[in-house]
Amino acid sequence: MISIRNLSVLMCLVLLAGNLFAGGFALTGVGSRATSMAGAFRGLSDDPSAMYWNPAGMGFMNENSVHLGGTFILPSATWDPNGSPMTSIPGFQNKEYEAEQSLRMFPTVIATKTKESPLKYGLGIYVPYGLGTTWDAYDLPAGLTYADGFPKDDMLSSIAVLDVHPTVAYKVSPIFSVGAGLSAMYGMIDITKMSFNPALGATYMYLPITTELSGTGLGFGANFGMMLKAMDKLSIGLSAKVPATIAMEGDADINLWKPATTDSLGAVIPASTVGGKSDIEADLKLPADIGIGFAYQLKPNWTLTLDYAYTMWDRLDQVKIKLKDPHPLVPTGESALVFDWENTSRISLGTEYIMPCGNKFRGGFFFEETPIPEETQIPTLSDIGNKMSFNLGWGRPFGAFEVELNGQYMMFTEREVEAADQTLNNVIGTYDSLSISGNIGLTYKF
Repeated sequence: MISIRNLSVLMCLVLLAGNLFAGGFALTGVGSRATSMAGAFRGLSDDPSAMYWNPAGMGFMNENSVHLGGTFILPSATWDPNGSPMTSIPGFQNKEYEAEQSLRMFPTVIATKTKESPLKYGLGIYVPYGLGTTWDAYDLPAGLTYADGFPKDDMLSSIAVLDVHPTVAYKVSPIFSVGAGLSAMYGMIDITKMSFNPALGATYMYLPITTELSGTGLGFGANFGMMLKAMDKLSIGLSAKVPATIAMEGDADINLWKPATTDSLGAVIPASTVGGKSDIEADLKLPADIGIGFAYQLKPNWTLTLDYAYTMWDRLDQVKIKLKDPHPLVPTGESALVFDWENTSRISLGTEYIMPCGNKFRGGFFFEETPIPEETQIPTLSDIGNKMSFNLGWGRPFGAFEVELNGQYMMFTEREVEAADQTLNNVIGTYDSLSISGNIGLTYKF
């Protein structure tokens, strides 16, 4: 039997990590046109977003371009603890909790030099990984007074990875191209979490322990691709991304909060804290993936696309957070956060239809497995189950400019972690989530 103490303390630790690695935690892609087609773009990759999907596609592009875009995401998530042991902790209730909704925006800037020469190159700046959420699940029990500075948000997380991505491609022949890109990635993390420690007898069994963590770091990666114009109407693209690690540094403020109490003689013992700040180190592990895509021109104005991608999340087995300074609440100076994520498959279908008037209508669908097993499932905005995405988009040229818009509705299969499935690394409850997102883009060709 797992004790309520172990469960609640562990809840904080895994939540600390879980939102850190929320696509698991990858965004759904770069570029309005590609996301409109549900990411079924490896075999087409004929616009500036090619450097993300398949850099070899740049080899067949014949116009210079500048692309500006932005992705907007409004996630929604609920978690019902279903009467789990956590609900017996004062301050928590046996009810369904809903994450606070907030609109998030991630920008994209891409420039390509692909005119005339068989050697093409470009530079992209975009956010391939990013998510965040705030859970206000804990209410201070009535009658307790804590010292100043008690965190307002008991479960807050925000992550973003900015990728500066120089890319080159070479058109080897009229039907074959290769490409490669280097990723210089800057990661940013802000987290506030809460755990508990037994104290104060039966009335108030647990003292809150808060963790406020922030960090930044730099890492490097790369992607590669090739594209073959197999027939006049059919192109095949293959691309891969190597695994990467972002070495994070920052600080953590970890405190145990003791409320004001009265001793046996009636004297007031003021509220106090135990803990403090420490510099920290941790590694953000990003997965490798490989994918193949097909693009078939059914008619001169109608294109169909199909993609399959395999993402190797299994390298995310555990993450170690190291405290550089001695800390009374972390005597070992290190915490191991267990994930045990699994590799996943994703299949995507997309289409683009061009009207005689110039309007371009796009659509797509993808299905992707969740990398998270029930053994490490926790209340986050990461993949709570297998996900399905429905996508619609529109584009239209205006001279040398083209405007693009798309909308995306993503739903997850509901997941329930029952008492019989409880481990040291998960949290009991019913999980549900969805997200609504959109993308806007403006491309200038010259």
